[in-house]
Amino acid sequence: MGKQINYWLGYEDFLKIAQVALDCGCIIIKKVSGKLIYKRTLDIVTEHEHNYWFYVPEARVLSGNTLPFNDNDIQGYSPAGNTLIEAGFSFRNDKSKTITRSRLFVISGYYDEQGEYISRPEYVTKIYNKLVRIVKKVAPLTELTDTYVSANDNAYLQEVEWKHKEYITPEYLHLKESNNYKLIG
Repeated sequence: MGKQINYWLGYEDFLKIAQVALDCGCIIIKKVSGKLIYKRTLDIVTEHEHNYWFYVPEARVLSGNTLPFNDNDIQGYSPAGNTLIEAGFSFRNDKSKTITRSRLFVISGYYDEQGEYISRPEYVTKIYNKLVRIVKKVAPLTELTDTYVSANDNAYLQEVEWKHKEYITPEYLHLKESNNYKLIG
């Protein structure tokens, strides 16, 4: 369990989020060819890598973590997981006309070896909440209407409208509405 916000936004907009994370003192981590790369500069964020983690060094003092992490640390509910914010941006595939969903995510905590629950540090939550506010500025909550073929008994095989709200940038909203891109994920 944890907290997350799902969104559709591109590389340029993600750079704004990554910059705020850096301004908050985070170290950006990405995985390249099976290795974790760490940097305190925005040039680590590239158009071809869509998944990142923002490591909050101040939280390390509370959980005893040290760099470098391993795959289990960044993927699991562990002391290291309590110091990380998962982040990313959407992948736009122009051939298939699809845009993948991405998210900000933090775990709520983990159980240590003695079975004691260790909550996420408040400082990580504060940074996460700050990043969420940036997401909401660049990808405002927008009501979308999609159609699908119903499998329900009362409307079986009929086209049905589905209204839902999503965090999506104006650029991606335009692609969805004008160029028939599909939001997936």
